[in-house]
Amino acid sequence: MPGVTVAIPLYGDHGGRAGLAAVTGAWLAQDVPCEVVVATAGDLGVDIPGARVVRADPAIRSAGTLRNIAAAEARSPVLCLTDSDVLPLGRDYLRRALRLADGGAAFSQPWMYRLPGGAAALARTGLEERLVEPAGIRVTAPAGRTCYVTVAPGPALVPYGGERMEQELMGTGCVRVPTPMVWPPPSAYDPGLPSWMQRQAPFHWGQLIVPAERFMEVGGYCPAYTGWGCEDDDLLAKVASRVPLIRAWTVEPSLTCLHLEHPRHYVAGPEWDANKARLRERMAAGPAAMIEEDLRSGARFRIA
Repeated sequence: MPGVTVAIPLYGDHGGRAGLAAVTGAWLAQDVPCEVVVATAGDLGVDIPGARVVRADPAIRSAGTLRNIAAAEARSPVLCLTDSDVLPLGRDYLRRALRLADGGAAFSQPWMYRLPGGAAALARTGLEERLVEPAGIRVTAPAGRTCYVTVAPGPALVPYGGERMEQELMGTGCVRVPTPMVWPPPSAYDPGLPSWMQRQAPFHWGQLIVPAERFMEVGGYCPAYTGWGCEDDDLLAKVASRVPLIRAWTVEPSLTCLHLEHPRHYVAGPEWDANKARLRERMAAGPAAMIEEDLRSGARFRIA
């Protein structure tokens, strides 16, 4: 039986599809036995060796709902809820995260390096082969001092250069945490993003490692969010009301992930505004009411 189930959502034309095979391979190479369950809205369209693929309703446009569907298929007592464009650095990532959580806490928000060029850059440099080696991929600079990275001869990941960080509060107005905000180097900017979205946080906001029992106990992800944004804030608030929440980037920044950068054309639209309003309303009611509402909802495990 696997020790951890890695639950990954995928819908629409999300850029994570291009690197999903590499992401899955990195999780399956962990020195803690794990399984990867990908919940996709409709056909996946690509072959993902080693992963279990669950085909959900093609109409779903919610990462949270798809993670709920993946979690319902879990065969392990621990869930790692993550994304299709984020992979762990080092084969000991899960083991160290589980040790930090010590069976009771929920592990969230690891330090996240960003690779401009995304999956294409990863494949072009041969780094995919390094993912399954005992040491995996490492970064020459310590986490906490850099976020954007590029590939140097070796191959190794090194600081991209030209970025700066400044301390600020990040969140939706409902769940706000202090964090260094990253200004990416000019050549890494995505011209499709609004200016406020250019300021990226150097951690994976959405990743959560939590006992499956706890996840189900709080009702999983709220199914009311569509498109991008706020579903992770909502879940973290519910989980934190029941168990200690370890924000890994502040406690153990050497536990790191790598984001395969891609255009983010799906942010800052009408769905984002609606999600922010929904989160404000739910947070005003409090975590207990949020959990009760989600436990009553039967929509979170829809499978085609």
